[in-house]
Amino acid sequence: MDVISHALWSNLIFKEANTPDQVLAIALGTAPDLLAFGPMMAVQLIRKQRKQWKKVDESNYQEIASAIPNWVYRIYDVTHSIPVWLVGFLVWWFLAGRIPWPAFAWLIHILVDIPTHTIKFFPTPFLWPFSGYRFGGISWGERWFMRLNYASIAAMYIVIYLL
Repeated sequence: MDVISHALWSNLIFKEANTPDQVLAIALGTAPDLLAFGPMMAVQLIRKQRKQWKKVDESNYQEIASAIPNWVYRIYDVTHSIPVWLVGFLVWWFLAGRIPWPAFAWLIHILVDIPTHTIKFFPTPFLWPFSGYRFGGISWGERWFMRLNYASIAAMYIVIYLL
């Protein structure tokens, strides 16, 4: 799923949390993608190399994937791994002495990405480093899925905040 959707869904899911926890949940709900792609995208923005990201679909997966540095894939593996998340969650819980509820936004990000990433372009390595298995889902970039996703987000915001 795209990073904006992750932020919007995290906001909805953690809407009852106190403000600092809600902001932290939104940050953690977007962190797996921002940590993996953020540095590369910042460099590309500075160098004015945004063209390749204008259209991402099956016709150009290979072209885009080959232009992405290997370190992005390694960070993506780490940030989209349930075992890595679990270790971080347990350490945080131990150090804080309470369940770190905002950390679940990161887990939700991973779980949502599993079925919304195609095997051809950034499939979610949710079992890394124990397994290289990746599920071949649908692409979140498909027009019909984007429409459904954003319509669902809009409907939820209307129901929760306006009705």
